[in-house]
Amino acid sequence: MRTLIPPAAIAAVRAPRDGATYATAPTERRTAEVFRPAGPPRATVVLLHGWSDRAPRNYLQWIHHLTARDVAVVFPHYQDSVRSSRKQMLAGAEAGLRDGLELLGPDHGPLVLAGYSYGAGLAVIAAAESARWELPTPAAVYAVFPYFAGRSARTPLVVPHTTTVSIVVGDRDQVVGRRGAAAIERTIAPHPAALRVLESSPAMSFGHLSVLQTDQAAQAAFWTPLDRIVDRLAPR
Repeated sequence: MRTLIPPAAIAAVRAPRDGATYATAPTERRTAEVFRPAGPPRATVVLLHGWSDRAPRNYLQWIHHLTARDVAVVFPHYQDSVRSSRKQMLAGAEAGLRDGLELLGPDHGPLVLAGYSYGAGLAVIAAAESARWELPTPAAVYAVFPYFAGRSARTPLVVPHTTTVSIVVGDRDQVVGRRGAAAIERTIAPHPAALRVLESSPAMSFGHLSVLQTDQAAQAAFWTPLDRIVDRLAPR
């Protein structure tokens, strides 16, 4: 059963320059943080962090870019420590998604599940489990440099047929390479997934940590595709 969070318990703790507000879900364990645009959100992005990267500080510029574009961001805290098991992280993702969306409220627009590395694999699992987890059906999944520890191919994940799945991999990613993307494609088949391979150049090398860069090249490679997904679902 879902536990409703009373609106009166929501505490905004800071306001970035773009006018967005930043709140923490008032739960027994801090399960999620919500970044709100200045006005009503036209869409919501759930941003699932990489393994061990548990605070939003490495993603703040990307988050503020989204809120400036009238997009709300939910940042689940799915991992308590580097010793968290896969089962614990799945439970953390479920709780963070549920509490964060409850904190945001019902008027959140189309839902996009975005993730990086381990979080990208969780985004795919969350899409497949959305009905069981009592979540809105996501309109899209955006999986960047995914690590995937899902079920075996004998028990495929069934992603809702209306949910698009976009996967990005880097040609110099020596941490996960293309293994996670291949595992996702195999496990969600016959559900289609659009795969994009980023090719390194003198301007930028697409190793595993390049996702966390914030210069123009990184924004074009990682932020712009997510913007286009949002714009397709909720035109400005």
